[in-house]
Amino acid sequence: MAKQISLSMLLFALCACAIFTPAEDASRLPTDAEVDQYNALVEAEERIVCRVETQIGSNIPTRVCRLVRDIEETSDFHREQLRNVLR
Repeated sequence: MAKQISLSMLLFALCACAIFTPAEDASRLPTDAEVDQYNALVEAEERIVCRVETQIGSNIPTRVCRLVRDIEETSDFHREQLRNVLR
């Protein structure tokens, strides 16, 4: 009985892997050329900045793209939190 359940779960997992195809556009980051083309058309705060970051606890660098506005908002938030802690 347990063997049948294990085999069924294995078969289900293999079928799910074969059927699942993630959307290309959702997981794909823009190329440098696409970023440059976009940045030429928008204001300074709406520009995209891409850089390679290595997450803490990992040795695998990943490319991360963010809006300048989001970077500034995050920096302001963390700066304010640090001020509150140090008071």
